[in-house]
Amino acid sequence: MIQRIQTIFLFVVVVLLVFFNFLPYWQATTESTGTTYQLLTYAYVVYEGNETITELGLYALVAGLSAIGALIALLEMFMYKNRLRQMTMSVINSFVMTITIALMAYFIYGFQKTTPGQFEPGAFLLALAMFFNVLARRFIQKDEKLVRSVDRIR
Repeated sequence: MIQRIQTIFLFVVVVLLVFFNFLPYWQATTESTGTTYQLLTYAYVVYEGNETITELGLYALVAGLSAIGALIALLEMFMYKNRLRQMTMSVINSFVMTITIALMAYFIYGFQKTTPGQFEPGAFLLALAMFFNVLARRFIQKDEKLVRSVDRIR
């Protein structure tokens, strides 16, 4: 299990999605008031001087979906005996991460209209996790082709 490269890729997906849950993915600062706005995976946070205002709500969907994606990748790591199910789980995980990216883009777009900001490292972690998930699926598929070709020879 550990010696397969796709297991390492899936472990990287899990780590990236866990880190994604703790880092902001968008931030804006107003020059006039010095107020900082941050979008985290679980909340929208406003820093005004010494005061911090945290608004939960639909923003927690991003955290929930990324946690589901990390759980799917973790389960996928241990399905190494059933490569077809592993590939199916990988496709499902890609779908979950795509929905997460779309939801994240929706929230960013909503705030970008009022206060221009910039992307933070969290946004790039999600894209990187999706890349590693695709790589893992590719190598799982390669293993399946190898096993099928060996079965044909017998």
